[in-house]
Amino acid sequence: MFALRFASLFLAASTALVSAVPTPIPTPAELEKRASIAKITGVLNTLEGSVSGILPQIDSLVASGTAVTAGALSPLIFELSTALNTATTALALLSIGLRDLPDSPERRQTAQDVADLAAGLVTDIADTLGPVEALGVAGLAGLLGTVDTALNGVLVGLNGLLAGVLTLVAGLVGPVAGILGSLGLGAVLGSLGL
Repeated sequence: MFALRFASLFLAASTALVSAVPTPIPTPAELEKRASIAKITGVLNTLEGSVSGILPQIDSLVASGTAVTAGALSPLIFELSTALNTATTALALLSIGLRDLPDSPERRQTAQDVADLAAGLVTDIADTLGPVEALGVAGLAGLLGTVDTALNGVLVGLNGLLAGVLTLVAGLVGPVAGILGSLGLGAVLGSLGL
């Protein structure tokens, strides 16, 4: 009787051990890549928060029906360029190994997640600035030149951290490529290969 109980206990324990699938232990390189992608996503989420406060102001200005001037747009374009330049700096800090920037709270992010965020930012900027360009505002080209340089800095920084991510971004921003071209964002189009 004791042998029967021992045998059933042994059988139950061995079945549990055999059916358990070992979880692979990530290598340090995999952990570092996950951490880097999380930090990149954190930078882009911060940028998205900043941009989402600026673009509606530009939309509102255009929709107001009043004459839109370069003088009225200049502070908002400056804010947009500053937000983009801040993100470029944060990405540069990641590339030289300063890891004190916040991670994004999401888990298991991929390069596609980074591309989705970056493409969303490019699309939002194009969708807001396209109608401004259609108004024919005098002096707008100079303002848009600062946006082109700043947005391109973000894209170049992303590509330096995640090789090939711009190919993914380019595939997602294809529908606004014409708007980017009409805005004169040549550096952005060049980096995306569009």
